[in-house]
Amino acid sequence: MKMVAHTARVLQGLLTTRAEQIGEQCQLIKRRREFTASSLLSTFVLGFLQRPQPTWEQLALVARQCGAQVSPQAVEQRVTPALRDSLRELWQTAMRCVVMAEPRATPLLAKFTQVFVGDSTMIRLTDALADEFPGCGGSHGSGRATAKLQVIWDYVSGGLWHLEWEAGKQNDSTSPLMSQTPPAGSLSLFDLGYFSLERFRTWQSAGAHWISRGISDLRVWNDGQSYDLHDWLNAQSTGRIDREVAVGMARLDCRLVALRAPQEVVARRRQKAYAKAAKKGRQPTARHLSTCEWTVFLTSCPDTLLSWKEVVVLYRVRWQIELLFKLWKSHNLVAQHRSDQPVRQLVELYARLTAAIVQHWLMLTTVWTDDRLSLTKATRLIRDQMPQLIPALSNLSQLTATLTRWSQTMSGLARIATRRSHPSNPQLLANPELLTYSA
Repeated sequence: MKMVAHTARVLQGLLTTRAEQIGEQCQLIKRRREFTASSLLSTFVLGFLQRPQPTWEQLALVARQCGAQVSPQAVEQRVTPALRDSLRELWQTAMRCVVMAEPRATPLLAKFTQVFVGDSTMIRLTDALADEFPGCGGSHGSGRATAKLQVIWDYVSGGLWHLEWEAGKQNDSTSPLMSQTPPAGSLSLFDLGYFSLERFRTWQSAGAHWISRGISDLRVWNDGQSYDLHDWLNAQSTGRIDREVAVGMARLDCRLVALRAPQEVVARRRQKAYAKAAKKGRQPTARHLSTCEWTVFLTSCPDTLLSWKEVVVLYRVRWQIELLFKLWKSHNLVAQHRSDQPVRQLVELYARLTAAIVQHWLMLTTVWTDDRLSLTKATRLIRDQMPQLIPALSNLSQLTATLTRWSQTMSGLARIATRRSHPSNPQLLANPELLTYSA
């Protein structure tokens, strides 16, 4: 109940009190008629949450549910620079709000105070916005104007721990977000785009754990001798290695877990290597193709804390943030635009991004405690229930009652089915011994 009451207060505060403050700051309502700043911003955020591609008629219906008796034309006429600026401020406020569920009771996750999964996703914009959002262009295919969203998600409480809005050309490894040291007792999972031995050393010194994939040109120190990672792996007599080593020229002490990949996985990796090299008019090196035979993990977690299977299972949790981005892009359509006109494009972008955060809060409040949660199923249920929530927004007790009812009625409806073969992520977290290594 505390979680429900907190979410209700945060959501109402964002779309009422804070919305009115932003509207005054951005001069959103110059002459009061039907729309207030609160009802106008709520119309776009909740309208795009309910239907990611709403018509003007559908947005007008949401506006009437929010208390503004307006026509579709009146809603369309509100797409102005002031609305763009107001939605941007609302989005930035939402990013700073803290909404977290009770920690999941999974024993493996409970070994850490938080399990952070981090990554970025790109959103291409019209070239007219290149000065504001410079992209990479070139072989990256991101275009002249691209925005990058950096996200760190705590998979234990479900909270969006950090969100950062950056230019598309910003390198992941040097993102300002990565200058922050995680709390002691936490575990961080990032892909190779964020790989930094110096950063890992800082985290270890602060008592924070990490798991990373290993890069192919790494130096390994074992028994006082330095080896090329590729040569050292191929000199081992077994298909699974689990050893304390030092890595890099700075000799960072850590644990190395390496597994020989199945042939079908090796073939897939080599196919990707050829495709990636072909884009640059090259051929992959024989050494790189040989490295595809191994999957290497580096971690600060000793074997007294995690078994090798638990290391693999926990690193796979990193894939959950890819599913979160897929949800935001495929279902919330945050990267799609119906116009090349810069103001309208940014109005829709900020409305959808704010809607995605509100959607996340609602998911945490209603279904997050289910260890077998499907993000896609959960958000479909939330979208179906939006006609109940919109009229309740102005009344805190009614809003709290609505969210309470949702948490009771939606329980168990957003589950991933149990699999006998290829266990799902929730199954592996509950029982890492189900792991049959295949990637």
